[in-house]
Amino acid sequence: MDLRLLLLSLTTFAAGVAESVLIGILPPLASDLGVSVSLAGQLTTLFSIAFAVAVPLVTWLTRRWERRRLLVAALLVFALFNAFAAISPNYLSLLLARIGMAACCGLLIVMSSLLASEMAPPGQQGRAIGIIFMGISASLVFGVPLGVQISSWFGWRWIFFAIAIYSLPLSLLLWRYLPDSRSSTLPGRAGYLRQLRHRPLWLAQAVSILLLGGHFTFFTYFTPYLAATRGMTDAAAVGGLLLLIGLAALGGGYLGGWLADRVGPRRALVLIPAAFCLALAAIPLSVHSVFFIPSVMLWSTISWMISPAVQSFLLHSDSVSGSAGVALNTSAMHLGVGLGAAVGGLVIAFAGVSWAPWVGLGLTVLSLLCAMAASAGTAVQTGSAIEST
Repeated sequence: MDLRLLLLSLTTFAAGVAESVLIGILPPLASDLGVSVSLAGQLTTLFSIAFAVAVPLVTWLTRRWERRRLLVAALLVFALFNAFAAISPNYLSLLLARIGMAACCGLLIVMSSLLASEMAPPGQQGRAIGIIFMGISASLVFGVPLGVQISSWFGWRWIFFAIAIYSLPLSLLLWRYLPDSRSSTLPGRAGYLRQLRHRPLWLAQAVSILLLGGHFTFFTYFTPYLAATRGMTDAAAVGGLLLLIGLAALGGGYLGGWLADRVGPRRALVLIPAAFCLALAAIPLSVHSVFFIPSVMLWSTISWMISPAVQSFLLHSDSVSGSAGVALNTSAMHLGVGLGAAVGGLVIAFAGVSWAPWVGLGLTVLSLLCAMAASAGTAVQTGSAIEST
């Protein structure tokens, strides 16, 4: 693997850990800050909202920065916000630190994806972006459990200290080994409007929102689903299954990028939602059979394939404003997560948890229809440049 891509993947790993680590440490964090677990959990919800709102805004404000310089600066500021989180005396100060982290995480993921696509050899752009998303999936498999262990040994504050310390040498390595990327600046307002006006481009964004929405309609409530349908309540058994799901997810990002390179982004944009629909439908159909575990592992793998495919589609369909599309897609992914969690909650409240995969399947079918419409659309690529206004 190209060392530069590995460094970028390690960067998105840090962003992924910062975003997800609270999942495993809510009780001690809530106790220390003197708030309820429910209120502590809103730190993750507000992080996702801040992430979705901040990404297009911050990337637009920093559009004239050279990309390597912007990535390193974002990582250093990210380290400062983590240090601030570690010493936060109360809930409000931690919330402000999390909002700052969210803005930095957005820049880290967008810049890593764009730099990876620039450095990729011809015909391997999708795979390069896929490697970047492997860093995020690895953060869920390894980073979150490691954070829980650090919390149990030293306290939750040391998790954020550890992320800050991890970021410092990584920033030096990025500065040393990444090329000086002066090929283009990020597009300005016109680039974002171009992405939102052209039908194939905004339909591709809808694919991310709806597919991830369908995924998280089920995944957010996966543990209660296991208890209700399979009677699986043993913590070790549930933890083991979640570990298998996480391991299956590791290669999903690379596979999505590989498929986009192999068959083209337009075909991959359709094939992945179609495969995801089949995998999700197989879960409730196999819930009482030996095929259940293979089904959930396949479902987990495919869920991580979509983002590299969508971003490859956006970059190939309109090279002029493609970087704006990547920024918007990073927000779209978080909107999808929020949509899924909200829809899943309504399903459980009014119909029961056993309906969660079927409602999630409805959203993924809609994502497939959007993918087909986007793929059938005409390319909007032109040779003209978009002003950085």
